Amino acid sequence: MTRKHKILAHACCAACASSVFAELKKENFDVTAYFYNPEIHGEAEYLRRLNDLEKYCTENAIPLIVPEYNIQEFIEPILPYQTASSIKYINDKDRYHRKRCEICTTLLIENTIQYAKKHKFKYFTTTMLCSPYKDHNKIWDIADSLASDKDMNYYYKDFRKGYWNGRNYARNHNMNIPAYCGCNESLEEGRLE
Repeated sequence: MTRKHKILAHACCAACASSVFAELKKENFDVTAYFYNPEIHGEAEYLRRLNDLEKYCTENAIPLIVPEYNIQEFIEPILPYQTASSIKYINDKDRYHRKRCEICTTLLIENTIQYAKKHKFKYFTTTMLCSPYKDHNKIWDIADSLASDKDMNYYYKDFRKGYWNGRNYARNHNMNIPAYCGCNESLEEGRLE
């Protein structure tokens, strides 16, 4: 029997996790879910996503790690880019959107790496790679760079083909299917589309 590799997988919701974790298990990974998401706007939305992920992980015997929820960990790094009096202020909506997402992705991946390294996981990945709405090149650049700096193994796979499988899984199991990435701005941008 081939030995399984321990992987810490940052998870945003059960819909994305269900398809990504199924793929990771097929590839002989021993998955631990890591629900670190300070960007999720509103405690009710955060708890909805967490409850569904807890249900999924329990049903599939996947360990789940849940750090304390603190939205300030997300707000503080992006605040200078929102504040007109700041030297870092970005007036252009598209540039601000890209910067906000870059800061968020960096925050989520940095925290995942820190936990993975401290608890001796050989690999880490993220369910953000399931979304067709995410910039995979940006996720790759950030994760690969941080992994190199921290001497960690980043597992990349394009999980987007499983996106709809995850949505169907969530629907069939009466789980929430998030309509936005997580932060307040992505909620507002979703309403405009």
